[in-house]
Amino acid sequence: MSNLLNWDPENGFSGWTEWCPMPGLSPHFSVDSAGKQTSLCLRGGGNRHVFGAWCQCIPIQPGQAYQLEVNFRYQGMTDLSLHITPHIVWRRGDLAEEGCAEDTVYTFSRSGQNSQIVGRNTFVAPANCDGAEVRLLLRYAPDGIIWFDQVSLVAEQSPTPRPVSVGAMRFRPPYDANQNDHLRLYADQIDRLSHTDIVLLPEFANTASLPQKRGLELWQVAEEIPGPFCQMLSQKAVAYQTYICAGILEREGDFIFNCAVLYDRRGKLVGKQRKVHPYWPEEPLGVSPGDEFNVFSTDFGTVGIMICYDSWWPESARLLALKGAELILFPNAGYEEKILPARAIDNNVFLVASTLNSPAAIINPKGEMLAVSAVDNVLSAVIDLNTRPKCHPNAGGNLNPGPGGARWARNSNSNRLYQQILEAVQESVI
Repeated sequence: MSNLLNWDPENGFSGWTEWCPMPGLSPHFSVDSAGKQTSLCLRGGGNRHVFGAWCQCIPIQPGQAYQLEVNFRYQGMTDLSLHITPHIVWRRGDLAEEGCAEDTVYTFSRSGQNSQIVGRNTFVAPANCDGAEVRLLLRYAPDGIIWFDQVSLVAEQSPTPRPVSVGAMRFRPPYDANQNDHLRLYADQIDRLSHTDIVLLPEFANTASLPQKRGLELWQVAEEIPGPFCQMLSQKAVAYQTYICAGILEREGDFIFNCAVLYDRRGKLVGKQRKVHPYWPEEPLGVSPGDEFNVFSTDFGTVGIMICYDSWWPESARLLALKGAELILFPNAGYEEKILPARAIDNNVFLVASTLNSPAAIINPKGEMLAVSAVDNVLSAVIDLNTRPKCHPNAGGNLNPGPGGARWARNSNSNRLYQQILEAVQESVI
């Protein structure tokens, strides 16, 4: 595909213009040459509020997919997603910018040549737009310098759907059920969801309805991985060629953890997630907390797991999304129903909740319930991981994905806020 932008260093980059909202925010604009390389350059010039870009406008077709790629070098900056923001303003005639959608490049990788960075993403032009204004933006980087060595915009095929069938459940064995009952009854629930790509069981699926235990007694019924319950999960994953995730009470050495395990279609353990925020009665019973959130690669996409009380901390879902989770699995005993849609909206992710006591639910990135059950039941839905609309798809595009946002959407001029949050959390004396 040919480059729709005029990128011609030999002729002085004709078509590229300087832009900033007001003179006090302007970076220093220049065309720099070093050897055979001629680049468009921006410098912060000591201005911590700097906000300006090289720009070019071209006509485009609404509904057409376009790939924006930028190759650049930089110095004096540590946070690319904050300070370097190549983006497209989807123009609609003479409509003011605040009425136009915008999308920014957010995937960066190193090319290995001259410390060059490549940023590349594909976007679909919104309906009714007639032009694309490409902006190579430098923001909030007083000591920053960036050299754009190559920029292209090419027409692409729209992304193909990436459908995934997900299964969830609201189910708790009858009280005083023994461990074999838990194994048998949850196996039955998995059987009912055999058609899905991934099945999620609730929290404590191996011990939920055992007679009340604590301390050493709880340690004795907890399961080393792989124990009988995990072996059942593995066997069912193989039988139905599906992924299976379940919350279990895990024993490791002298300690017990509230844990979720994930098995792949071959019955192999993909990984486990330990609950980071135990609900307070868990700790006096002997449950130790985990201290990290990880994401896991599957053959359909990237998933993360948070467990029950983890949902009360917005950082849990946000960290999973920042690490690349497209789908968050949420095994729980019970939860605050108003929280989950917010977590999905904030982080532009799908969310699946399987539960002992609250409604089971499958939620899309707009916070809408695709399937829900407040009584013991199984439920499923097909989601498309390549269709993750924003709750507010108005001006701003992926620059405004939601309050929690992704790393490229921090419209603040430093990391000071996040440092202050950590300091406030750690402050023990006021």
